[in-house]
Amino acid sequence: MKALRSKLYLLSFFLLVSCAQVKHNSDKKHEKELTKEEIESLNAQTVERVSKRLEELSVAAKASGPDKVRFLASDMYLKASAALMEGDYVTANLIFKHLVKLAPNDQFVKQKYAISLIRTGELEESKTILEEVFHSSHKKDLRVGLVLAGVYSSLGDFKASRITYKRLLKVHPKSEEPCVFLAKSYALEKNVQQAKNLLMSCQKKNPGKGIYSYYMGKIYVEKKWFKSAKTYFQKAAQIEPEFSQATMALGLIYEELGQEKSALKTYKKYLRSNPSDTLILSRMVQLLFTQEKFVEVIPYAERLTDLDPENLNLKVKLGILYKDSKQYKKSIKVFDELLKFAPDNDKILYYLGGIYQEIKDYQSSLSYFQKINEESGLYQDSSFQIAQMLSIMAKNEFENTKENGPYHSQFLKFVDSKISEISAFKVDFSVIKASYFESLEDNDEAIEALEMVQAEKSFGNDHKFYLASLFEKEEEFSKSAEIMEQILEQDPKNAHAWNFLGYSMLERNESLDKAYEYIKKATDLSPKDGYIKDSLGWYYFKKGELKKALEVIMEANKLVPNDISINKHLAIIFTNMKDFSKAKFYVKKALESASTDSEKQELMDVLKELDQKRVPASFYQVQTN
Repeated sequence: MKALRSKLYLLSFFLLVSCAQVKHNSDKKHEKELTKEEIESLNAQTVERVSKRLEELSVAAKASGPDKVRFLASDMYLKASAALMEGDYVTANLIFKHLVKLAPNDQFVKQKYAISLIRTGELEESKTILEEVFHSSHKKDLRVGLVLAGVYSSLGDFKASRITYKRLLKVHPKSEEPCVFLAKSYALEKNVQQAKNLLMSCQKKNPGKGIYSYYMGKIYVEKKWFKSAKTYFQKAAQIEPEFSQATMALGLIYEELGQEKSALKTYKKYLRSNPSDTLILSRMVQLLFTQEKFVEVIPYAERLTDLDPENLNLKVKLGILYKDSKQYKKSIKVFDELLKFAPDNDKILYYLGGIYQEIKDYQSSLSYFQKINEESGLYQDSSFQIAQMLSIMAKNEFENTKENGPYHSQFLKFVDSKISEISAFKVDFSVIKASYFESLEDNDEAIEALEMVQAEKSFGNDHKFYLASLFEKEEEFSKSAEIMEQILEQDPKNAHAWNFLGYSMLERNESLDKAYEYIKKATDLSPKDGYIKDSLGWYYFKKGELKKALEVIMEANKLVPNDISINKHLAIIFTNMKDFSKAKFYVKKALESASTDSEKQELMDVLKELDQKRVPASFYQVQTN
């Protein structure tokens, strides 16, 4: 339909046919969708009708004298120029064709016509006109010659193209374009040395221009001779320090060679003299962002945003940078401004929700996450974040009032709605629900939440381990062992399942030799696992081998430094060794990782006992078998 509109635009624009005819065609267009053949037929009719009318006007103008010819020619030129600006090159070509007939000696009009023909791919016709115009200038017109040489090249006549460039270079020895284009022509035919000789010759004639070295560098880049390219880009930048393309090319070569520090140094040096160059600024921001140098990139990103305020993608990056550098107020301001342009944009809503969540303004965070549409790819994760925050708010409410309140109900209602809403949500939201009840030390409810989705396909080994650990807390050891045995039946090399069974026996002081057998299997399967090492060390502790136990569990602590159980084990060992200061150190470390009130209280009581250099009741003495 675009082609049809082009021709109808021509009719209405020139008023060369009746307004009724235009309206008729327009109405017809809206009556039904025209076929391709109908459009082509209508186009041909339109061109023929307008061409005929232009011919009639030209004949009439010539018959009326020079003044009428000048008036019509001027009007036609304005109309053709307007069509060019509209991108309607077919219309422009049609008018220029008749205008050239009306004013055959106007070389400027012919030049415009030739360039318009290039836009529609009519190169042969354009070449004929350009040759005539170029010849009339005694082959001296630089602009026409360059266009003509380009047309020759496009038509595959490289000999004629080079002859034209050489002629222009002879007439305009200090002109950059013919030299560069001729050199590129040589390079395309792999005559690199000839291209180099030409560019270096032009460089001598124009010692203050870096463009020749720059293009020499580009030729070497095409051949992947990056070190040689770097030399010429350096030379171009040295000759013309303000030549941003040379600086960009040099920086990109450094990046290609893996020399990012040199690239950054190059960009920074240039920006000190040219702080508003958006080309180099953009590359600088991109490189620093890729290298995760978030603090360093911010001032450059801010400057680039000031120079290009309409660049929304850049503003998003700046907002993320502020967030990552913990400048939350600035980040919120940026994303709030972006939200004015795109109030329903899921990514912006998600960023704002995440920022408020990070600063623990949960109410504001919820308001943004809740606006994310169900069709968004971020809907599931935003729902998880909402559930997590409601869980925290409900737990805080319970800690303050010692009873379940409105947030408790709101959390359960939200999670249950998501579990029933989409099957893919069931397991993940059930885990959130179980974790919430576990934090309230209501393990029965936590177990029930997981057992409800135990048959789901997405209920994997991690979920099974979690359920088994809850059974352990409730001392339902047969149920936890049954889960581990099911895992091992499907995967006999599951080190964590063997470790789980062995450690469970150790905690119950049940069949220590059998426990060791299981833990040894786990160790053989995963010798670098910190949790399994802890189990092995705990076995040695149970056997009364304190030094060996300490050595192994210290290795486990290096692998998993913040695990509450490992730190408690070290505290117990040091207590049994009467090293109370070290025992206190590891109790404090364990306290940092404690999640429930009962764990925190237990560890606080232990600290009080250790302050008095007493062995806490929970830190029993080793009973050697």
